[in-house]
Amino acid sequence: MITIDNQVFDFLQKLEKNNDRNWFSAHKDEYQQARQSVEVFVDALIDKIVLFDNSIVGNSGKKCIFRIYRDVRFSLDKSPYKTHFGAFITPGGKNVNMAGYYVHIQNNNSCLAAGLWCPESNNLKKIRQEIYYAPEDLLNILQEKSFKKEWKNLSSEGMLKRPPKNYPADFEHIKLLKYKSFCADKALTNQTVCSTDFLSLCEKAFCSAKDLVKYMNYLLKLED
Repeated sequence: MITIDNQVFDFLQKLEKNNDRNWFSAHKDEYQQARQSVEVFVDALIDKIVLFDNSIVGNSGKKCIFRIYRDVRFSLDKSPYKTHFGAFITPGGKNVNMAGYYVHIQNNNSCLAAGLWCPESNNLKKIRQEIYYAPEDLLNILQEKSFKKEWKNLSSEGMLKRPPKNYPADFEHIKLLKYKSFCADKALTNQTVCSTDFLSLCEKAFCSAKDLVKYMNYLLKLED
């Protein structure tokens, strides 16, 4: 049974309290063990996702997990390390602005997410235009029983309060055009992440969101 080892949270809790280079260097072995546990899990998860979304074939845990080192050049927070592990599984790799499947492991703040987060301005305009022309395509996905059971709805983070420019306020589905991200997320407890059911839980959740991921990536590929 492939699981996330409790040692992952042990390490992350220590890192929260000791976020400096000297401590990290002295505990590099603990970091590598924690990352290896996450990497093995993500490898197994990719094998599950491929069964319902073969666009992510060729990925691996090593390719999908983000670096733990923070880019502090433009941040007031100069802490050198992230206090979480994040893995983003997409057709184009973790650093490509595409829709995909995301696992976030952080002490008391873990979550799953699926879809497209904060697309670039040109892509956002294109997506809104396509949704305006044919809102039923997205509505049908969001109303699927399996999706609603797992995710409820799209994330409202950053959502516009007013209709976007050049769109009528009385458009029946104007709410869809106010989203700045087209992804769903769900919070997880430490206990859930370390449970023997976590892999199947991820598989079920991501399978229910596969149509959202595929639809968003289809829109991104459309010609402007």
